[in-house]
Amino acid sequence: MDPSSSAIKIENVWKVFGNTSNEALDAIQNHKISKTEALEKYNSVIGVSDVSFDVKQGEIFCVMGLSGSGKSTLVRHINRLLEPTSGKILINDQDVMTLGREDLQELRNKKIGMVFQNFALMPHRSVVDNIAMPLEIRGISKNDRLDAANKILDIVELQGWGNKFAHELSGGMQQRVGLARALAADPEFLLMDEPFSALDPLIRRQLQSEFIKLSKQMKKQLFLLLMI
Repeated sequence: MDPSSSAIKIENVWKVFGNTSNEALDAIQNHKISKTEALEKYNSVIGVSDVSFDVKQGEIFCVMGLSGSGKSTLVRHINRLLEPTSGKILINDQDVMTLGREDLQELRNKKIGMVFQNFALMPHRSVVDNIAMPLEIRGISKNDRLDAANKILDIVELQGWGNKFAHELSGGMQQRVGLARALAADPEFLLMDEPFSALDPLIRRQLQSEFIKLSKQMKKQLFLLLMI
């Protein structure tokens, strides 16, 4: 694929929360009302304000901002966990807003992996079962998905921890499990929503370096959100 082409392209995306979000957006764009006026007059909150950017093939793209600045809201538009009030979202030149239910599920299950800030591990499942979950959703046989999960365990250096439960692991190890689960489905893109914020600074720096190295090694598009 042409390295100069776009992997992810966001064009003029707005997200306004509220029952009168379209009316509020019209007033924001055409009458230049402030976010305070949008809240007072329309009971609407601006989550994302006219965002555009272009992520090239093979690029590691990082969004940095203060807590509450809309980073998590923005990233959830890429795989349509949130629907934009207006704007366009393209992945490999495909407009994700045109996808029907089945195609959208295909996008989430096979093309995009997501690593959450709070790890989002299933406490009643073992480490290896957590990692294998995306393959279980696809209907992969138990033996095949556990075999794939164990291979990913080696990649994230958690050998020997597969039968443990999440509460038995440190925060850094839990984050590795979250990454391993995202990698198990072999996605083209990795969306990482402040994945290091709950960790202490030393482990945070170590995992940042390891994740970036791993994304290059496995040739994944890495979209990373960080808090400043």
